[in-house]
Amino acid sequence: MTHTTGNHKCGIIIQARTNSSRLPNKMILPFYEGKGILQLLLERIMHSMAGIPVIVATTESKSDDTICHVAEECGCDTFRGDEQDVLSRFIGAAGAYGLDRAIRICADNPFLDMASLARITAMLRDGGKDYYAYATSDGIPTMKTHYGFWCEGVTVAALQKASLLTSDKLYHEHVTNYIYAHPEIFSLQLLRIPEELERNKRIRLTLDTAQDFEMQKQIYRETMECGGITIDNVMKVLQASPRYYETMEQQIRKNTK
Repeated sequence: MTHTTGNHKCGIIIQARTNSSRLPNKMILPFYEGKGILQLLLERIMHSMAGIPVIVATTESKSDDTICHVAEECGCDTFRGDEQDVLSRFIGAAGAYGLDRAIRICADNPFLDMASLARITAMLRDGGKDYYAYATSDGIPTMKTHYGFWCEGVTVAALQKASLLTSDKLYHEHVTNYIYAHPEIFSLQLLRIPEELERNKRIRLTLDTAQDFEMQKQIYRETMECGGITIDNVMKVLQASPRYYETMEQQIRKNTK
């Protein structure tokens, strides 16, 4: 079933693969209670966003059969496309399931905030802009930051237009960069992230490396014990254990996007 308002068909597309250069198989390594980050993320999304189709867009590589298996076990649809041209993979996934508006989620963000996801989804579904995202006060969409809390929403027409306007490898590897880099072409709506988060430049909860993985496993467990994965609960855990910030700062210096 596709979530439709008027003539618009909106769905959630999560990009995931096993062949990560810095930490292979990070999607499926045991992270919390024996589950990998992809399974945990899908379960949270399916619970919070009932009625909206969830599609996992992975690659045609044999190694990503595992990604499809996890997605199917969670009751999600799958799409397989080009490993390097993620923009074409994303457009293909939307087309395969008849979407004209899509929420984009990166599966390496295990602390994705569900309240923010619901807000962006509602805005994308009902609004008239090409692109919706949370952003810093200087207009940088959070997909270019290392927070790891937020998704983004985009029309498929804008993605198709971007694909036609540029063949630059960077813009085909990073799905929405061309769109928010060209506000003279595309209409954007950027929501300000909370000031207290913007002031705290040390937060890094996107997961790239083995060091990220081990630290975030602990933070995830402590946040679940604190009542579940929300931005407020994560911040309580971090404030109670400042040592996490030291590791995050090291990783920010090594892995700035």
